Amino acid sequence: MKTSRLHGPRDMRLEDVPEPMINQDEVLIRVRAMGICGSDLHMYTGERPLTYPRILGHEFAGDIVKVGDNASHLRIGQRVTAEPNFWCGKCVYCQAGRENLCVNRVGLAVNVDGCQAEYVKVPAGFVWPLPDKMTYTQGALVEPLMVSLHAIKRSHAQLGDTVTIVGCGTIGLMALLCAKAAGVRVLAVDVIPDKLDLARRLGADEVINGHESDPVEAVKQATNGLGSDIVIESAGSPGAVELALDVVRQAGRIVLIGLMNKPAQLLPIAVARRELEIFGSFIYHAGEFASAIHLIATGQVDVLPLVGLTTDLAGAQEAYEQLLGGKAVKGIITI
Repeated sequence: MKTSRLHGPRDMRLEDVPEPMINQDEVLIRVRAMGICGSDLHMYTGERPLTYPRILGHEFAGDIVKVGDNASHLRIGQRVTAEPNFWCGKCVYCQAGRENLCVNRVGLAVNVDGCQAEYVKVPAGFVWPLPDKMTYTQGALVEPLMVSLHAIKRSHAQLGDTVTIVGCGTIGLMALLCAKAAGVRVLAVDVIPDKLDLARRLGADEVINGHESDPVEAVKQATNGLGSDIVIESAGSPGAVELALDVVRQAGRIVLIGLMNKPAQLLPIAVARRELEIFGSFIYHAGEFASAIHLIATGQVDVLPLVGLTTDLAGAQEAYEQLLGGKAVKGIITI
């Protein structure tokens, strides 16, 4: 099969490799569309260490072409997507319904080869059929939408709340879509005009350019001086975390979804005296994929405007470079 495989930092090569062999509990999927995620970019640059060579990619949709003996609930020819994080179902976290924290979790591209290839194998229990009216590109965007939907669920946002999104990349913009679907007011903060323009088109009630105005004052002006009920930090930078603490109201909630490994400053007294709640949000729980598929299939959220770059396997490396350079919010590889 053809793949564009990573052999080292920024060294992606178009090549032929053997087709994956499935066991009785797996299915083989012919990949049709794959989304390039921020974590893929971190792996591509070497910021996130890997063993090489490695096939990247974990957001995808395609057609089942082989079915293991124990996967009789699925059939050849079905159009599907799949959860790319495979939890054990047996550890203390899985048993408590917190599968995203599974101590034995195996991730596509992280621990095993991913979907940036003609074929990928997936345990049958993590496969989700797609409605006929959903395109492969929409199917490839189910996984990142679920990440954002999980964060909104963690925030306990409800009608009447004001939610401020700090960072308008893919996950931040999808959080915006989920928040609007929940009927809440959304303020979007970023420093890149094109991202803010897209946020406005996706339904943001107000957009704030942090380079052109003081975002703290802007949020307070938009909230009668109180601050935002909820802040979703999706930029993954220390400054964004610190801004979240500055713009949230007393007794407000902050959800940290941006993954970073740098320290951010936090004054414990500012959290304690204001009775703030700070939540982490990591991927999603088992079975939540159904919610994201439903939102897209019913038209409650439109994820397609996020796609600003489409290419094939031969153009994969150039697509990664363009995304790193800020040429688009979301890139799709069609295979």
